[in-house]
Amino acid sequence: MKERILLVISLIFTNSAIADSVVDMCSKSDKICACASSQLKEDVGADDYTLYEAIGAVYISNQAEGMNRGDAWDAAVKDEATKRGSTSTKILSKTNSIGRAHNKAIKSCNK
Repeated sequence: MKERILLVISLIFTNSAIADSVVDMCSKSDKICACASSQLKEDVGADDYTLYEAIGAVYISNQAEGMNRGDAWDAAVKDEATKRGSTSTKILSKTNSIGRAHNKAIKSCNK
């Protein structure tokens, strides 16, 4: 029983330590960003959330390497489009829609 409790505690800490670029792209409080991330997942579904999160991770990395915001996002979209065998235009259109939903969720959680 003790081992089982320790395993559950370990899993909780491991999962909470996993970075989520959607939360990281939010510039509000941790509480608002967590709320918005959760709401976004519900609003757009797991597949679109995963797409947005993957692009967000590369976007954040690109900015850390010195790229400006626009170039960092465009490069991340191009990278993900290549991985998915799609076009940047299609992926950008999808992420623009998800981004609008994210902003709406942030506003909703900020009330």
